[in-house]
Amino acid sequence: MDQYLELENCRLRFRDNGKGNTVVLLHGYLESVETFETFANDLSRLARVITVDLPGHGSSELKSDSCSIDQMAEAVNQLAEHLNLERINIIGHSMGGYVALAYADLFTEKLESFCLFHSSPNPDTEEKKANRQKEIELVKKGKKELICKTSIPNTFSNSNLKKFAHEIERITKIACNTSDVGIIAALEAMMNRPDRNHVVKELDMPKVSIIGKMDNFIPFQVAGQIAKENHLTPFVLQTSGHMGFIEQRQECLREIFRIIYEC
Repeated sequence: MDQYLELENCRLRFRDNGKGNTVVLLHGYLESVETFETFANDLSRLARVITVDLPGHGSSELKSDSCSIDQMAEAVNQLAEHLNLERINIIGHSMGGYVALAYADLFTEKLESFCLFHSSPNPDTEEKKANRQKEIELVKKGKKELICKTSIPNTFSNSNLKKFAHEIERITKIACNTSDVGIIAALEAMMNRPDRNHVVKELDMPKVSIIGKMDNFIPFQVAGQIAKENHLTPFVLQTSGHMGFIEQRQECLREIFRIIYEC
């Protein structure tokens, strides 16, 4: 069931299901709580699962034109305080991983475990920033659907496009419903986020990086090197792209159950 929390910068939508150790799932760029729906429902059979529309995405409407990654993390913390969550297992997918990193930086003592899910502590390269700026210009020109219809299929392994055609269509619709303001705010936030390798390296808790061997956004070798340098336990999905919670759902569920019940 959808619930809402009024914050200074947005009205935050969230869902709270299941019982047990608490997991907070943070979605990626152009996603929402619905993107995680099946995965979160399966996870809630053995854990308490909090999913949230990050500010500017889904039904979490921004009250201003901007929202940094740190501000997104602060919104997640306000939600955790609202729900009286003392310690959480945080899992951040893609952009949600950037928010999880900011949360780990700002609220380390509130974490039981940490998981990057197809994400990276590296800042944007100049090339990546230029590409994000191009997306901003496309949104301003009313071409948001072009971004969504190009980006979402690319999040899946090339070999999985036919198999998950229905899911790609569903998630593309979710992406297209993201507000223009939310998309631009997210792109600017990602462009301006800092390097947080030192944050994840210094975390003293179970910490995992879930890696898609066929990821079109984070090359396998790069993801492996990030895990090695930051002492993250790598969990490699052999046939997944950037959407392992759909492409190899059962494997991801087992790994996350392992993380949260080893804490």
